Amino acid sequence: MYRPILFVALLCTLAAFASAQTASSVQANATNVRQEEVISRIVGDAFTSRGAAAFLQTLTDQVGGRVTGSSQSQAASELILRALKDAGYDSAHFEEFAIQSAWRRGQAVGEIVGPIRFHLQVGSYGWVPGTNGRVNAQVVDLGKPQTNDLPNRKDSLRGAAAIVEVHYIGDAPPSVMRAAIAVELARAGATAMLIPSDKPGRMLYTSASGLYPRAPLPIVSIGKEDTALLRRLLVRGPVTIALDVNNSFEQPQWSERNVVAELAGQDPKEVTLLGAHFDSWDLAQGADDNGTGVAAVLETARILKRLGVKPRTTIRFAFFSGEEEGYLGSRAYVEQHKAELGNLRAFLLMDSGAQLPLLFYTNGREDVASAARPVLRLLAPLGISDVTDDVGMESDNATFMTVGVPCLGLYVARGDYDTRHHAVTDTFDNVNLQLLGQDTAVMAAASWLVANDESRLAPLQSLPEIRELFRKTELESTHDLLFGPFPK
Repeated sequence: MYRPILFVALLCTLAAFASAQTASSVQANATNVRQEEVISRIVGDAFTSRGAAAFLQTLTDQVGGRVTGSSQSQAASELILRALKDAGYDSAHFEEFAIQSAWRRGQAVGEIVGPIRFHLQVGSYGWVPGTNGRVNAQVVDLGKPQTNDLPNRKDSLRGAAAIVEVHYIGDAPPSVMRAAIAVELARAGATAMLIPSDKPGRMLYTSASGLYPRAPLPIVSIGKEDTALLRRLLVRGPVTIALDVNNSFEQPQWSERNVVAELAGQDPKEVTLLGAHFDSWDLAQGADDNGTGVAAVLETARILKRLGVKPRTTIRFAFFSGEEEGYLGSRAYVEQHKAELGNLRAFLLMDSGAQLPLLFYTNGREDVASAARPVLRLLAPLGISDVTDDVGMESDNATFMTVGVPCLGLYVARGDYDTRHHAVTDTFDNVNLQLLGQDTAVMAAASWLVANDESRLAPLQSLPEIRELFRKTELESTHDLLFGPFPK
């Protein structure tokens, strides 16, 4: 049934574009008509070529998980560069940057040793130290804190393994609470921080955002069901666990690097930047986080090259490393290109998996949203219903938000992405390849529309405007954690 269903869906999508062209072409000039024709060709190529799916399979099956600073990360960057060169992008190149530390995951073992014996499902977070051998610790349950501060019980935390349910506070991601409470637990003399996984079937989670370059104490993910058991036992009395976490830090053997290429425009000075991060975690293959985003951006580059089109302004493709440790690659890009940030029309991002595309969001900027709605109207047949000023600070768009660049992040239906995110099930076979084709069509068409519009979406914000944006969105603490305080 796959081929007939896909073919019918493609025909319906292209028919919708044709209808949109007919309705809009009454008063459109020849340039606008040609632009709509280009969009139809882009969409048709994205749905039928299956190039994104083929590249994703190569990335996941031949390279696998791609932890920043690892040989797999190096192999991924070389694979991307080679694919761009093969597509005719002679401009494709590496842009290197230094990382402060390289981290290697070791075995993590947990066990309840009193009042019962039970093997715990635990796994280390990234860029956290080990326990220096097997240690015993009393379990203390701090529950779900309402702020980023510890409850007033620090006297009971020395030598303890503290359960903490980290969560969003407003739009501030859980990484903010995780990092802040980890520091306080270390100061209080805690042995370890236990963060309950929200995934089913005792699956674990990992992350390093807010913990790089080195966390202050061992932090482990513990199965949801295991957490429930510990809490039932705590109701009856003290609980002791044993932990043995064997991680290591190393001096980086090489620089990390971004991969950058561009399709020159008629006006080469103005740039529309399309990006995705290629680093991932090592629990699985990094297929949906963010192999699908990489595949969609790469295939966008190949589609535009195959079509032989020349945009009004330059379209640049950036593949970042180090996103999982706090947007290291995109921050390096901004630093290396800071003299030309004023020439960026927008930064477009895909980093939410291959799911049904719904809209674009602008990280709090209504001026960008209102300008982008008419520009992206042709994407409605692909599912893009709106452009909103919603905020997301959990990917590389955060970096560009902090320097005032207009951002357009692709928002998709959640599907089962959250279950597989940073987990053992983030594998190629769990990716919806039909939706990957649709997301690729959206990203390719959106980049073309933004690059070819007669005017820019919005200007680069000034520092006072950026500070006001973070104040308005209540993300000042997130900014300070990830990027440091704003300059005075």
